[in-house]
Amino acid sequence: MITRHTDIRTYTFAESSGNPGGFALKDLADIYTEEFRESERPHRHEYYAIIFIEEGQGIHYVDFNEYKVEDRSIFFVMPGQMHQLLFFRPPKGRIILFMEDFLVTNAISDKMIKDIYLFNEYGISPPMSVREEEMPIYQNLLEQMSYFTKSLEKFTTEAFGSLVRLFLIQCNNNCSLSHGDNTQLVESGNHLLRPFRQLLDRRFAIDHMVSDYASALSVTPDYLNKTLKNLTGVSAKDHIQNKLIIEAKRALIFTTLSNKELAYTLGFEESAHFNNFFKKMTGLTPMEFRNSVAQS
Repeated sequence: MITRHTDIRTYTFAESSGNPGGFALKDLADIYTEEFRESERPHRHEYYAIIFIEEGQGIHYVDFNEYKVEDRSIFFVMPGQMHQLLFFRPPKGRIILFMEDFLVTNAISDKMIKDIYLFNEYGISPPMSVREEEMPIYQNLLEQMSYFTKSLEKFTTEAFGSLVRLFLIQCNNNCSLSHGDNTQLVESGNHLLRPFRQLLDRRFAIDHMVSDYASALSVTPDYLNKTLKNLTGVSAKDHIQNKLIIEAKRALIFTTLSNKELAYTLGFEESAHFNNFFKKMTGLTPMEFRNSVAQS
C-alpha cells in the first residue's frame, strides 16, 4: 500500500474542505466516487479528521498499520499521519475535519485530544467501536452539525465548535468505558499520560529508556509501564519503540538521509545498533524497507 516518498502528498485544509473557517463536515457517500476510488493513495494532511462510519467495509492503513473497516466505527487521524482509506462498497457516514486553530477558537481543550485514547500520532490507531444503542447520539450530533453549517449566517463556527466538543465528550466517555470502570485509576493515569506523550514527542531521539521518562515524571518505571498499559493497551517501552519506528519509517520514505545520518538523528550511537533495532521491530533492515517502498 505504500508508494515511494515522492508520490505521497500532504493535503492542505483548503484543498480538502473549501471552508476558510477551519472546519468542515463531509458525507462519505458524496466523496466515494469512481474518481475517489481510483485516486485514493497513501497521503497525509495538515488537519484532524474524525471518520464516522455508520455502514462500510474495507481497510484503513494508518502509519504502516492495517485496520479493518466495519459498521459502527470511528477512526481518528492526526495531522501528519500517513493513511489510506479503502472501501469495498459504497459507505454511509460522515467525516469531520478541523484545524488546530479551530480547537483554540472554540475553547476545546487539548485534553480531549491528547489525554486519552482517540488520536494517536504514532503507533497504534485502531477504530473505536460504537454500540448500537449509542448510535442515535452520534447521528443526532452529526445531523445538527450539518444543519448549522447550512442554515446559519452568523456564529456558524461557534455552533459547529460546540457540537464537535459534545461529539468528543461522547467519544471520550465511550472510550473510557472500554478501559474499565475504575474511574479513579483512569483519571490519575490521564494526568500521567499527557506529560509522558509530551516528553516523548520532545525527547524520543535522546531518551530511549523507560527509566528516563519515569525519572522525569517522578514515578517508577514499573508504575509508568503498568499505568500506560492499562490506559492505552501499550506499555511505556512499546510507546517509545513505536515512536522510534514510526519516525524512522517516515524519514526513510520522506527524506534521503543515509542510514548513518538517520541513526544519529534518532539517537543511536552506532548505525549497527539502529539496524538491529529496526530489523527486530519490522523484520527488515532500514535499507530493505526503503527499497521495498521504492519498488511498490
